Amino acid sequence: MNCYPLALFDMDGTLIDSMPYWQSCGADYLVRRGCVPEEGLWEKLSTMSTMESAGYFQKKYGLKEPAEEIVAGFNGIMEENYRLRVPAKPGVREYLELLSSAGVTMSICSATSRPLVEMTLERLGLRRYFTDITSCDEVSAGKDRPDVFRLALRRAGVKPQETVMYEDADFAIRTAHQLGMHVAAVYDPTCRSTKEELAPYWDVYIRDFRELPVCPQEMRKVHQAEGQADEK
Repeated sequence: MNCYPLALFDMDGTLIDSMPYWQSCGADYLVRRGCVPEEGLWEKLSTMSTMESAGYFQKKYGLKEPAEEIVAGFNGIMEENYRLRVPAKPGVREYLELLSSAGVTMSICSATSRPLVEMTLERLGLRRYFTDITSCDEVSAGKDRPDVFRLALRRAGVKPQETVMYEDADFAIRTAHQLGMHVAAVYDPTCRSTKEELAPYWDVYIRDFRELPVCPQEMRKVHQAEGQADEK
């Protein structure tokens, strides 16, 4: 199987079905602190790293504790969900095994703090597939900026054009594409953009990993052939 040398995976909303828990995490934290969360809070936080979210809470809600302590609060809320509840998405394990058999190096690039990523992947039996984990916390920036992707690529020693990024978030899909990576867009209900709106930025779009039995560059050829057949 002729695959790109690096497969870079987002975790939340891509490999695991955790986004509903994250959508309520920030509001839950504020309520516990006696604050009233603003309407549309998740939309504001969704592009931020956890450190950026903590900084936003300090400014917006006047929280006095250090950002690291606020992040620890987020992680505490999510830890139980990751430890007990959040499942892998359909077909994930089988697809990772397929790439592993093909000799593809796989890494995680996540907005979630590394300890939570480690714990979740270990519980689901997926950690063994990944050689490295890069978190947005390490660059203090979300995936609306290229910093975390560049760090992951630098660690792997590969170029963007040699990499496939598997991602569900619309802003991250755009960033990965603009950086020069090939993109496998993975459907998640929390994504605010449609398949059609994101079409200029992905090489392949899937609803789950059971639709992706081959590497994305091969699947792209299939999609192109289907499109040409429809035009005739």
